[in-house]
Amino acid sequence: MRVQRITDWAGEANWALVPLGMSPIQVAKLPASIADALPVLDSAAERLRHLDQTLRTRLEAEGREQCRVVVEHVLTCFRSHNPAISLAPIVDGLVAEAEDSARESVQEVVDIVAAHFRREPADA
Repeated sequence: MRVQRITDWAGEANWALVPLGMSPIQVAKLPASIADALPVLDSAAERLRHLDQTLRTRLEAEGREQCRVVVEHVLTCFRSHNPAISLAPIVDGLVAEAEDSARESVQEVVDIVAAHFRREPADA
């Protein structure tokens, strides 16, 4: 019974790990004893040691992509209203003396536009 629980757990863990790009926990066959199940646990431990880095890498990649989508949306909005608008101020960055008041003046629009960007799960 305990050996079966280990293999069942490994299967459930694989369900979560494989979509993250991690190799599955290897369970060749149902172990006959707890001692035979130790390699399954060793395999699981190895995967879990790398889980934090895998998650960090994935979150950073998704964050960069989301940032790119938002920036493209905002710049495309500007250009769709005024094709001749200069994007130089955006490339140049903030004017330090005006940053606080400028940031305060855009918060309502930030909330409106941010509502357009909701993360949808890939399988939805």
